[in-house]
Amino acid sequence: MNKGGSFSKNSKEDTEKSEKKCKAFKDISKYFSKEEWANLGYSDKITYVYMKRNYDTMTSLGLKATLPAFMCSKKRAKQSSGCDSDEDQNPKNQAQR
Repeated sequence: MNKGGSFSKNSKEDTEKSEKKCKAFKDISKYFSKEEWANLGYSDKITYVYMKRNYDTMTSLGLKATLPAFMCSKKRAKQSSGCDSDEDQNPKNQAQR
């Protein structure tokens, strides 16, 4: 028997967690086609969620961060291997110019 009501507390927490997860996945899924999204595993999706979250945090702090490739437009991503070149951020490359 559940005297402390912990079952109802846990189910409420689980619901809140799944709602947050659903919103995070919606934020990321817009960068992928339906087929690509369907082929991604759960751990891949979580990785992309954290990549976007880290990028958003770094830029909100005023840091220069390279836009993750998955967040680039498909056309632009095909033109180059990444959106922003790391050359500009590499001190060796800046000294050689």
